[in-house]
Amino acid sequence: MKKAIGIVIGVVLVLGMAFGIREVVANQAAQHPRTEKTAKMNSGSQPKAASSSQAPVHHAKQKKAAGKTAQTKRQPTAKNRQENRAASSSTPKVASQPSSHSKSKSQNKQAAVNKATKQSKQSRPKQKAASTSTGTAYLKVSGYKKLFYSGNLRINKKTTAFTLLKQTNLKITYTSTPAIYVSAINGLKENDIKVGSGWMYYVNGKYVDKSAGDKLVKPGDKVHWFFTVQGFNK
Repeated sequence: MKKAIGIVIGVVLVLGMAFGIREVVANQAAQHPRTEKTAKMNSGSQPKAASSSQAPVHHAKQKKAAGKTAQTKRQPTAKNRQENRAASSSTPKVASQPSSHSKSKSQNKQAAVNKATKQSKQSRPKQKAASTSTGTAYLKVSGYKKLFYSGNLRINKKTTAFTLLKQTNLKITYTSTPAIYVSAINGLKENDIKVGSGWMYYVNGKYVDKSAGDKLVKPGDKVHWFFTVQGFNK
């Protein structure tokens, strides 16, 4: 009886131990899949984090490479520099337009040059006439109790008693048809003093029976224009 009870107790103990071992194994098996799943999830999230952390680095590298490419595009090569220099040297420079002030200055300068040229051209005939001068003649112009002019004047081959009088720049009133006739000098005119008074001329102290425009004057001659109140007498 006791022996049977001992066997039953032994069987129960063995069964209990077997059941306990089975529970332990089941618990370990249940824990192992969860650990693997967690490890897988962790391993899956790590690549994502790594990829996200590596993305900015890769993007920065791409930007840096793009910047270098842009710099290489912007920076001309030695050949391009030479071509640009040749093109710039061959391109004509456009002169800046002068302002209105500079235009007026240039116009005034050009006008002054033209005026000087015109004056020089006008002075040339005078110089030429002076160069063809044959000498001088003495001229005296006396009004009624008054002297209008006296001095030596240059003459040429065509100088007459009338043209010699005109060289004095006195105010002369005359007629040219049918011959030269002087009626007034410096406002003193014929018949002013009395009837028959007027202007006449002598050459070398002698009366000349010719129009003043026809009487040629020679070097050294003395011509006297005077206002007379006594006709042909002095």
